[in-house]
Amino acid sequence: MNDQHPASEFHAHVQRLVAEGKLTPEEAQGLLEDTQDLPHPQPQPATALVASDVPTDAGRDLHLLIKGYSLTVLTDPALTTPHLAANEEGRLTLDHTPQGWRVARVPGQQHVGGSSLKAILTLPFTPGHVNAEVSGGNLTLPDLAGSLRAQVNGGNVRMGRAQSLHADVNGGNLNAAEMSGPTTVSVNGGNLSLTGARTLNASVNGGNLSWTGQLSGGDHRVEVNAGNVKLHLQPGSSVHLDAHLTMGSFKADFPTGKSGGFLNTRHTGQLGSGDARLNCQITAGSLKVVTA
Repeated sequence: MNDQHPASEFHAHVQRLVAEGKLTPEEAQGLLEDTQDLPHPQPQPATALVASDVPTDAGRDLHLLIKGYSLTVLTDPALTTPHLAANEEGRLTLDHTPQGWRVARVPGQQHVGGSSLKAILTLPFTPGHVNAEVSGGNLTLPDLAGSLRAQVNGGNVRMGRAQSLHADVNGGNLNAAEMSGPTTVSVNGGNLSLTGARTLNASVNGGNLSWTGQLSGGDHRVEVNAGNVKLHLQPGSSVHLDAHLTMGSFKADFPTGKSGGFLNTRHTGQLGSGDARLNCQITAGSLKVVTA
């Protein structure tokens, strides 16, 4: 955006997306907060990205570097090339790289706490694989055709469906849904919520994991160290549960057996024929497994 009043133009762009049904009023409100009283920066030289500039092998992958700003990714088949709109001029770049379309702060800029920088990336395609690094910012993603690899440090990520998820959450928050493939997550002092999953491979250290899905085969694991995990096994799950606790707590809403002493206990139970194997190791943390 090369207008001298990017905040006003960004506001109009958001309102247009709401009218087209691409943003909800609630999403628009979040994007428009703190954008009305921004100073009008001087326009900076920029080269517009047109369709003829897009390499024929551009691909659909994204590499998103979110440092202290908010980015919402949308899809619009009517476009011919990705479009990035922001409420502040000259702060972000959109480039095509061998790793995919890359969004990042302009090189040399320093992130200052409390930034109100917000942007919308609109794509003419469904994103493929996404690599996201979030530090003190916010990222909202649509459904993906590929996988999400996310590193979240003090930020927030919200997404829909994807083929698989590999996430490290450190003091941040990640909400995801409908993972059709492998799910590998590490939570360290953060919060992760995942629904509609088919696999579980999680390590939680001083954080919180809420997982909802169906397990019907294969091997799955959860390791908790001074953290909290809630697993909601959906109908159709067939699980053999084996949980080892050291100074931890365990609850389940289906029959389980308990063995061991005061400090170290073992809990075992089974849903259905037990085709999936779920192994849990809890140290000074809590595990709750429910079916309803």
